[in-house]
Amino acid sequence: MKKEFWWLKYPTLILLKEIQKVNKNMDKSIENLKDYIYEILVQEFKEHNCEVILWKKEQDKKVKNNYAIIINPVFLGKLDSKIEEVLKNNKLPEDNEILKESLPEVNPPFAISIGRKVCKNLEIYPELHPNFINLVFIEDNINIHSLSSNTKVQLIRFLMAKLGAFKNIIVPYKGENISENKVILGTLEGGHPSLRIEDLAKRLMVFGSCKEVGGYEEIDWEIKEDVWKKSKIVNSMINLGKFLGEKKLLSEPVEIRNLVKDENLAKLIVRLVNYSRQAEGAFMAFEPEIKPPKELNFMNGIFIVTCSGKYGTVKSNLSYKDLAPIIPLKNGKVGVFKKEKEETIGPSVEAEEFTLPLLEMKEKLDYLPIIGVVHLHRGYKILNPSSKFFYIPIDIREYPPVGCGVDLMQEMSKYAMKKALEIWEERKKLPYFALFYVPNHGTNIFIFPKDNFNIYEDPFYYFKESVDLKELIFTDVPQV
Repeated sequence: MKKEFWWLKYPTLILLKEIQKVNKNMDKSIENLKDYIYEILVQEFKEHNCEVILWKKEQDKKVKNNYAIIINPVFLGKLDSKIEEVLKNNKLPEDNEILKESLPEVNPPFAISIGRKVCKNLEIYPELHPNFINLVFIEDNINIHSLSSNTKVQLIRFLMAKLGAFKNIIVPYKGENISENKVILGTLEGGHPSLRIEDLAKRLMVFGSCKEVGGYEEIDWEIKEDVWKKSKIVNSMINLGKFLGEKKLLSEPVEIRNLVKDENLAKLIVRLVNYSRQAEGAFMAFEPEIKPPKELNFMNGIFIVTCSGKYGTVKSNLSYKDLAPIIPLKNGKVGVFKKEKEETIGPSVEAEEFTLPLLEMKEKLDYLPIIGVVHLHRGYKILNPSSKFFYIPIDIREYPPVGCGVDLMQEMSKYAMKKALEIWEERKKLPYFALFYVPNHGTNIFIFPKDNFNIYEDPFYYFKESVDLKELIFTDVPQV
């Protein structure tokens, strides 16, 4: 058995035998490619002492292990020539309409018609499982691995909506071979690394070892309207959103109705996932001037965080209603305070990742070591090193890529914040912020507290200054 990882929860690997033929013209070689991939996955999972089930039809065996990966093979085959032209020339998102109209779609989604049945039979929950994954075979006439990052992200979003799975593995094939002997692992947050099958197996074990955590609960304490609107921190958040929008660091929200042509399918997806749109990016700042009741004032103030994009929040054009006043709670959730004359809406899913580590750190320190976080779906490149900032190292063997809202991402955030503090203290607390690459996902910027008028007025002042001076630039997210 291979060396185990700290995060491994021994997920069950469930491999579905039957290939779903969205395109009926499937050659026997596709079965061979599927079997080749399955053989490697089985070997890797068994070497890490994980159970493997080859699913053919309903069976009496009950897994009773919610740590699971379910692989559903899907044959798309040759794409319409119009789609190939758009992809080859990297004309997305401007030509998204062609994919919406021409890329095949299924209703009901495979996660429902197949995934729910498998989960119910094996007693795996939730039945709409986050690790039901389509293994999508696509004839590769356009060198899919070489497509731009943005094109791959857009294609993966269409596959998620049209074929019905939160994650997709694209298998580009030429003749009887897998292109470059690699597949593309597509995830909800935009991840799209090209991986050997052996490396894919490890990433699947990571996903299978994650548990959804967090969430929020409403707290019956209200912030007065004038206090909220006069807050320097609240207004600095609104200004940060405008700044990021002007710098084109926040992409347009993704609407489910723009990904599928069947209106009934769009409505079904919205009902299943409980949102109609997603908007990338999030940011948070500490507000010391607004004090909650004594029993809730363990942070000596509150945090302000962007609201979730599923509620219509446009991060580049924020209003006062698009920001949530929160505190981290010891039950692993965040508490959301009320605002006078406003409906209470939920914070970005990153709220827990931003604030729960700080609750733990604050209990051990006599001050709050990080007063702001910016989360962007961008990579970064330092053009002019400066004493104003530094980067935080990461080893993806210890902290492999995962999505938001799961325990392993919270552990990664905890590591990043503690490492940021460690380096900041080594540098005599002189830097203003730190950069952290979130693998296959984006960048987190951690803002440090300073006895400085500019930061008192706007915690993000020096981060914005460095962007304006082009001391650092933001890029496509590197894929590893």
